[in-house]
Amino acid sequence: MSDEKRLSRASVLRMELYLDVLEQVQADGRTHVTSSEIGEAIGVSPEKVRQDLFRLGSEGKPKVGYEVEQLAALIRSIFDLDSLKKACLVGLGNLGRALAASTIWTRAGFTLAAIFDRDPTVIGAEAGGLRVRSVAEIFGVVKAEGIIAGVIAVPAAAAQETADLMVAAGIRAIWNFAPVKLHVPENVAVENQSLAWGLITLSHAMKSLAM
Repeated sequence: MSDEKRLSRASVLRMELYLDVLEQVQADGRTHVTSSEIGEAIGVSPEKVRQDLFRLGSEGKPKVGYEVEQLAALIRSIFDLDSLKKACLVGLGNLGRALAASTIWTRAGFTLAAIFDRDPTVIGAEAGGLRVRSVAEIFGVVKAEGIIAGVIAVPAAAAQETADLMVAAGIRAIWNFAPVKLHVPENVAVENQSLAWGLITLSHAMKSLAM
């Protein structure tokens, strides 16, 4: 029985790395992989790998390891990566354009179904194969398309208002790139992605290496 609810944030983030390793092993024509091999490939201990995978309900066999296809399918199932959920993007600045053109969506179990912006010079343009719509259309489009997730790529000053619109339209999960704390109902999930903090973390790591 899996215990994925007890996975730490760090463990959840490692799942993508595990999948990368499993896919590479499959590409090499192998059917099994050990925790030592997985750990060496991503830079964590075999014990940490076994702990993470045990919480998913997977136990490797001594001297044999994990069945690759089965483990990959388990991870994809638990994180719902094979059922494409519809998402929308609000904000078509430089970051928004990069996200719209990215290939990350399907790998993460999503498809980008709509893009919105407030700028009249942007509305009607095309990005990521989609026509950019006015943010005023978000209510009708979210309902018509069955969109359940939203991505905020607007300036900080507009982030909370954008989140409010998303929630009112029926969005249940938000990926927030604005450097602000969003206030949303408890039944709406928020994942904050701070690009600036990533650089700050890198700066700290560099300072530690120099000591």
